[in-house]
Amino acid sequence: MTLVLGIDGGGTKTHALVADETGAVLGHATDGPSNWEAVGLRGAGDSLREAVHKVLSAAERPVADVAGSVFGLAGVDWPSDVPRLESVIEPLGLAGPTRILNDSAIALRAGTAHPGVVVIAGTGMVVAGRDREGRTFRTLGLGPPLGDAGSASDVAAAAVRAVADAYVGRGPATTLTEHLCSLTGARSVEELLENFSRGGEPNLSAAPAVLRAAEDGDQVAMTIVTATGEHLGKSAAVVAARLDLEPGYDLVLAGGLFRSASKLLLSSLLDQVPGVNVVTLTAPPAAGAVVLALEDQGIVVDEALHRRLLEGAAAVLPGSSA
Repeated sequence: MTLVLGIDGGGTKTHALVADETGAVLGHATDGPSNWEAVGLRGAGDSLREAVHKVLSAAERPVADVAGSVFGLAGVDWPSDVPRLESVIEPLGLAGPTRILNDSAIALRAGTAHPGVVVIAGTGMVVAGRDREGRTFRTLGLGPPLGDAGSASDVAAAAVRAVADAYVGRGPATTLTEHLCSLTGARSVEELLENFSRGGEPNLSAAPAVLRAAEDGDQVAMTIVTATGEHLGKSAAVVAARLDLEPGYDLVLAGGLFRSASKLLLSSLLDQVPGVNVVTLTAPPAAGAVVLALEDQGIVVDEALHRRLLEGAAAVLPGSSA
C-alpha cells in the first residue's frame, strides 16, 4: 500500500489528509493556522507538526509509512519561501519526497483531473494553471498593487469608495449606501465614512451585498461587479495563454466571491475566457495535495481515482473556503 500525505495550510486553519493509491482516505485532521507570514515560522511549524501527528494517529500509521507528501501553503509566494518552510517541515521526519507549493496549486488539482485554470477570489485573489505536461503558472496573488485585484476585499473597498463618491457628489446615488450602513450598524452615511476614515476596514460581508445589489439593478453595484469579473477573466486568460491551453479547458472557481452564484459576475468573467468548462470547487483543497503526492509516486490519477478521492475528502473535511 502506498500512503501519501496532503496538507492545506492557510491563515486560519491547516487541513491534513492521508490516503492510499486507490484514493481511499485513511485519516484526516485539522489544526491551527500555518501561513508563516501571519503566525511566523515557529507558529507555522507548530500547526504543521500537530496536523501531521493528528492525521497519522487517525490513520493509525507511523510517519515512516508515508511514501510522499505535498504541502500547499499560503505564504509560499516566492522561491525564497520554500527553504524557509523546509526548515520547519524537515524536522517532521517524513519519508519520501516532499513538495512545498503555493496553495493555489492544490486548489486547482482538487477541482479537476484535467489541464485547467483555477480562479480563487476570497479574502485575496490569485489565478493558477497547469497544462497536460504538468507545467504550471500563476499570478502573484499579492493584491491590487501587484495586479491581483478582484477579491471580496476589493469589492468591499470599491463599495466604500462608491458610497463616498455619492456622498460628496462625485458619483451617482447608490443603494450601497443603505447596504453598508446596515451591515456596519452606522446610523448615517457620515458615521459610516467617519469610522472608515479613522481606521475602520470595509466589511467583507459587503461583497455579497454588492453582488445582490447588482442583481437588483443598482447601476453602481453593476459597474463594480462587471469590472471585477472582467479583471478575474483577464487574469485567467493570461494564465491560460502562458500555458498554451486551448478552449475547452476546465476553469475552476473557488473562494467566497463565487458563493453567491452571481450571473453578472460569471458572465463578465466568461466573456474574457470563452469556451471553458466551468467547475465550482466544492472539495477540500487538501485533496488536491494528495493528488499531487500520488502523482509524485508515479500513480496515474484518472477521473475515477480523482472522483473517489474527492468524495472521500469532502465527507470528512470542509470544502473550499479560499
